[in-house]
Amino acid sequence: MTNNESSLLVAEGGKRTFHKDLTVPDPIPAPAFGRVEKILQSARLFRYSGPTAEESETAMLEKEFAEYLGVKYALAVSSCSSAIFVGLLSVGIEKGDKVLLPAFTFTAVPSSIVHAGAEPVLVECDDNYCINIADLERKMIEHPDAKVFLLSHMRGHVSDMGRVVELCEKHNVILMEDAAHSLGNRWGGQHSGTFGKIGCFSFQSTKMINAGEGGMLATDDDDIIARAIIYSGAYEKTWAKHITVSEKVAEYQNQLPAYNVRMSEVTAAIARPQIPIIEQKGARFRHNYFRLANILNRSPHIDVPERVENEVPVPNSIQFNLRGMTRERIRRFVDTMGQEGIKIAVFGLGEDNARCFWNWRYTDASNDELPQTEKMLRTACDLRLPVYLDVEDIDTMGGLIVRAIDYVTTNMKNRQPAS
Repeated sequence: MTNNESSLLVAEGGKRTFHKDLTVPDPIPAPAFGRVEKILQSARLFRYSGPTAEESETAMLEKEFAEYLGVKYALAVSSCSSAIFVGLLSVGIEKGDKVLLPAFTFTAVPSSIVHAGAEPVLVECDDNYCINIADLERKMIEHPDAKVFLLSHMRGHVSDMGRVVELCEKHNVILMEDAAHSLGNRWGGQHSGTFGKIGCFSFQSTKMINAGEGGMLATDDDDIIARAIIYSGAYEKTWAKHITVSEKVAEYQNQLPAYNVRMSEVTAAIARPQIPIIEQKGARFRHNYFRLANILNRSPHIDVPERVENEVPVPNSIQFNLRGMTRERIRRFVDTMGQEGIKIAVFGLGEDNARCFWNWRYTDASNDELPQTEKMLRTACDLRLPVYLDVEDIDTMGGLIVRAIDYVTTNMKNRQPAS
């Protein structure tokens, strides 16, 4: 199929491709440039090289991030994976312990569990990309020695946190949240990442805060933050250059290993000016998401699942499930959209997608039988919705997607069922 043929097939009245590059990250606010230049001129790129905590971009970022979430403590680290790793150690995970987690997440999450010496135990997810509550309790019963449930709010889909918290308390399991995709999201009026002992956040370029890399650990627990600060790489008395610091941190000095996963001053300077615009960006994401969802749901072959009750999302991407389509039709749909300038990924269509549990071959969990999650992943589509998209972009995108689905479902013969 040629590019021109594809366009004529999916757009009425001739070629109508999408011209914005969806791979471009959200822009960096102007104040960040001045902050970075000041740091470079001072040559104090290391978070502990300044004279006081108040003069450190990283320490101030921790303070402002904690205030935004409404928690006592925040610790800036090199990535969300680092936050998860340090967090697991800080809640007492030891070699051979079991950690429950959703079967739908990014490979960095089970990798962090393995890095901490623990064993991942996967839990089924529903068609709405959230945790299957019944299977979560089943796994808690089957694995009474599981210490932690590490809940990924994958692609910003926050589960029923009331039920999750209830089950964790009932079975004496520590709740940690991987909130890499859900900064700004609320369930029942409460920030995601604040329901468990620890919340872990990402500042990677496709997340709410774009600092290229970087992450944050958030907690209200005095002991956890004290241990986490030492694990992250505080040495001697550098921990005194944290503004949000527990008095207990001195107890752990020289008692715990330092893994040196600190955030740099440059990363913090890029991230700080983005905290005040989280709510504004969230409103834009929300508007675009629901507008596009309404368009896509007009097709009988597309299902954008309803969001969980009590959730106020901030989705910078949209996921939808394809219905009644063969594997070959799904491939043709993805190819057609690519020719139209809209890159759509189907998680389970390729051979190496890092969000498919069967590709995590570094852990035995990759061999688990999780039919519900696997079925979802085989037909679930993933599409970025950067903040710079406007209403016209959303309408054009939605129209092209629906027309492409109409074409591949009416003009191709069934050849092979999706699997």
